[in-house]
Amino acid sequence: MIKDYETLRILSDPLRMQILGYLIAHEYTGKQIADLMKLAPPKIHYHLKELEDKGLVKVVRTEEKNGIVQKFYRAVAFDYVIDEELLPIIHSQPTLLQEVLITQLHMVIGRIRETPADSFPSIVEHVEGASLEPPFIGDAYEFKVERKDLQQWIIKYRSLLKELEELDRSFRETIDRNPRKDPGEVFFLQNVGFVTPTQYFVTEDHDLPPGYQWAGRGLVRRIGS
Repeated sequence: MIKDYETLRILSDPLRMQILGYLIAHEYTGKQIADLMKLAPPKIHYHLKELEDKGLVKVVRTEEKNGIVQKFYRAVAFDYVIDEELLPIIHSQPTLLQEVLITQLHMVIGRIRETPADSFPSIVEHVEGASLEPPFIGDAYEFKVERKDLQQWIIKYRSLLKELEELDRSFRETIDRNPRKDPGEVFFLQNVGFVTPTQYFVTEDHDLPPGYQWAGRGLVRRIGS
């Protein structure tokens, strides 16, 4: 739980978040992270010290190599939650809110790296609606919608999340009564949506028909359609 502004500021640095993302997934020395990120080790060690001072990472073991003691670091948590008392500060500073979103997405990256590959469906063999495939959402979209309609849709979306929360509560009660029903897994969902003036899913290919074309990672709209 992030409860103070200084820790939030430390987390809001993109480079530190990349480091933390690696350390969520695995243990590494500062030198190993520097090699992965193609940066100078002193720079990585500086940021590791900042993260360690705030209790966000810790040394989990040491190993001597060629007379040098190597420190292996690991993140202290798989996810970080921001205390509601900090929300007014976040919302009063739009750029800080952007960094918070980036922070959350780096946490997701770490969690993806930590999750076994068999938790994700096979892209090659995936069949829509296949019951044996792991439940999965991994798409990105752009929609041009009136704000009033978009706000109404967000209300419906949040009601669906509430429905999922109720399913979670009910199933956990079932597991409490009968632990053998615990599947040993959870469904992790990260949702981010915002209004932006920049369109990425567009193309100048005028051979495309009007409207939308389904693509591998979302929707592509022909410019002018």
